[in-house]
This record gives sequence, C-alpha cells and structure tokens, in this order.
Amino acid sequence: MFGVEKSHYNAVVGIVVQAYFDCRNGTAADALSSVIYGKGDTLKIDEGPEVTICTALQRYDGDAYVVTEEIGKLHHKQVGRPGDPDLFRTLYICDPIDRSTPLKRFLQTFDKNKTVKEILSQEGSIGIWESMNGAPATITGACSAVTCVRRGKPIFTVVVNYITRQLITASAAGIKILNLPEDRPDRPIDIEHVCNHGKSIHFPVIDGDDDSRRFVTFMGDEGKTGYAENFRDSGIMTEAEAKKYIHYNNPGGPLRILYLSNLQPKEVPVGFILANGEKIGEWIHWIPFICFAKSTHDESCLALRMQEVSQKRPWTKEGVLMSTPPNYSVFQELCGNTCIDVGTLMTMPNPSKVRGTLIVSSDENRWVIRVSSASDYRQIKF
Repeated sequence: MFGVEKSHYNAVVGIVVQAYFDCRNGTAADALSSVIYGKGDTLKIDEGPEVTICTALQRYDGDAYVVTEEIGKLHHKQVGRPGDPDLFRTLYICDPIDRSTPLKRFLQTFDKNKTVKEILSQEGSIGIWESMNGAPATITGACSAVTCVRRGKPIFTVVVNYITRQLITASAAGIKILNLPEDRPDRPIDIEHVCNHGKSIHFPVIDGDDDSRRFVTFMGDEGKTGYAENFRDSGIMTEAEAKKYIHYNNPGGPLRILYLSNLQPKEVPVGFILANGEKIGEWIHWIPFICFAKSTHDESCLALRMQEVSQKRPWTKEGVLMSTPPNYSVFQELCGNTCIDVGTLMTMPNPSKVRGTLIVSSDENRWVIRVSSASDYRQIKF
C-alpha cells in the first residue's frame, strides 16, 4: 500500500473501532431508544455509530465525500466534471450498523439495564445470536463497515463484527481477521498490528456441481417486496432450483463475502453470493476482497470474480433500478480501466440508494462462469 493509503487505512480502522467501543458502553435501553435523526424510524443504535464514524471521517479529511444510509451524503462541494474520478481524492461509503433489525431483536431478549458490553460478553451470547440469526456469527453478526474509494478504485474495506468482537480488513496488505480486546485498546490499531497479529482469510475453490450452485442472497422480509421478483427475472436459476440451492435468504451485507471464505464451515460450502438488487452500502464492501484475495494454489491469480447482472426490463425500488445495464451502472470504463464513477454518483441526491445485482464467486466456479457467459453478464475487474 502507498503511504497515503496506509494513512487512510489507519484512520478508518481507528474510527470504526472507536464507534464499536462507544456503542458497547451504553445500556441496551439507551441503544433501543428512539432519536430524531435520519429517516425518522431511527434508534440510538443506528444513530450513534453513524454520527461517530461520519464526524470522525470529516475531521480526518474535510475534502472527502461520505456516503451513508441514514443521511445520504456529506460534503456537497462538487469538483470537476461527472464521470472523471481522478478529480476526486477520497470517497468513503459507510454502513454504520448492518443487520440493525436483528441486533435490536437480540438486545431485546436481555435485561435492558445491562450495557451492550455486558450482554455481548456474557457466556452463551454468541450461541443465542446464531440461534436467532444464523451461524457462524463471524459471518452473520451485526457490523459496522467503511470502504474507501480513491481515484475511482476501492482500496480497502474495514469491518467490525459487533457480536464476535472481530476486526476484518481487506486491502493490498492482505485479507485479515483480528480479535479485538475486551476493552478499548490503549494504543491505536494500525496496519502493522493487523498484519502482525491478524489471521489471514482464504477463499477456497468450491468443487462439485451442487456446491457450486449453493448460494446466499437477500430475498426480502417484513414487507420488503421486489427482491424475489428481481432474482427470478435475473434468470440465474429456476424457482425450483433456487429453493434447492439457497443456503440463507436473509443475510447481512458487508460480511456476506465471507460465506466464500474458509470461515464458512467446510461441511456446507457456498458457491456464490448475490447482491439481489440491493443498495450500494450492502455490496461495495465486497470489492476490496475481490481485488486482493489471492488464489490458494497460485498467488499470481485472484481468488474471486464478480459479474454484473443486467435485465432487459429491470425492476425498480424507490424509483431506482435494481439491476443496471452497463450505461447506467456505477461501474464505468475510464482509459481502459474499470472504476467507480464517483462524479456521477455524487451528483445524485442520495447516492446510498444506488442499487445493483451482482454475482460473486470463486474465480474457478465453472457453473457461475457458464451461466454468466450464457446471459452475457459483464465481469467487473479493477
């Protein structure tokens, strides 16, 4: 990583870890209290991490753009012309609390006078989470995530899993998972600490036709319509096949990529994950994993691939296309390279509502390659 990228990485790790420990210090009752903020149905557990992360990011880099779900975007100064990401120094895309609804339900099962730290630290809490929201908690846990985009290229992702107290990062320095201390660390956690003390995450090749087709995606819940229809019209597989091969239909966003990793139990391998017409804050955090995960048998090759699904008549949600053709995609070609079209993205009133349908799999998943080729899905390579 370049020096400036290390600086961004260290700053974001410190900010996301700070937001996590701040959240742990409050009581469950406080976390579940309503606040006048953002979308109107916001609880303190949504608002607290977002305010902490966004405020700290702007203090660190006042010229950066910050895109986040509750308030859309911060810093409205337009620079240069749309479509030229070289004119934008930094963009942070933030999901302050992913899986906030399951986290609220989880906290409601405990004594609300206890602190979040006491609840998460008590024996058996991870098992309770997994019984309610799927296993393993390393993948299914609620989390905060920030991805940094620089000159149109996603350069790293930082995620903190609130349930397992783990930091997961993806960057040119590697894909790492680090157990955080029980209490706020005395010294800042930086890239050297993560590389020296974190464990590497690997993305194995999945063999077997059935295993290659087993997948994880969001199909909609609690009245969230359109997702099943978007999946059906994507033509990836029939409804009967989807019922047979779906592993989990209500996953989180940022950590979903880990279903393809060695953190997923070997007995139930997952062949691919899908962003099913979901918002950018759910899937942007996968891209640094895709950019930097190396093949387990050839480090000169990448382990993962991503295909962008498009439809002739795409569905919309909140007036936004759920599946985008190349000319409307956030992924654009610039000087022969794929980039995030930051300029156009930031002209939108609320960039956090941008959606996409994306397949991510092992680079050697022949079934996904065949399906993507037959439907002419575009491979996204940075």
